Amino acid sequence: MSKDTDKPDNIINNLKNMNATQNDAIHQLIKTELLDSLSLFANTEYTGYDPIRPVGKIMFTAQGEITSPPDLEFMGYGAGSEGETFSECGGVNLESFFPLDSDGDYFASDAEDFIEKCFKDAASALLKGLQSISKSDAFIALPKDGPVVFVLNLIDQANKVICRIHPNGDVELPPNKK
Repeated sequence: MSKDTDKPDNIINNLKNMNATQNDAIHQLIKTELLDSLSLFANTEYTGYDPIRPVGKIMFTAQGEITSPPDLEFMGYGAGSEGETFSECGGVNLESFFPLDSDGDYFASDAEDFIEKCFKDAASALLKGLQSISKSDAFIALPKDGPVVFVLNLIDQANKVICRIHPNGDVELPPNKK
């Protein structure tokens, strides 16, 4: 790292400032992408299942630095009591939370706390988006086994349960870790 602005702490501070100024636009984009994804999750042409299988868990997964440039389009994978309900269906683009190096080939820093901070911010934004759509017609219409657990997964780097949304739209946060 050649410049002070490339140090992990400075990158994290720049990311905080970016999130503060672009938060509304990013939240609106996440909300729109989540609503679009829910409509796909309940569409037999996209899921491949007719009738639609009830869902109990939706995992948004991206490959991250497994690919170059890093894949940060978190695609939806669903599971339920009848097995897979959909795979690689609908998604949320969270690339704005993961700054890349000047070539765009890798994350801006390899520091573990940098990736953790980026992932934590992305998870917080996804939670805010899920809370905003939890009582939407698109979520209520989704066939469910009961509450739907939402998970964010960056393959080989981070995994987090975001929340559980009950069929009536009530959002339940995971218990705090001690």
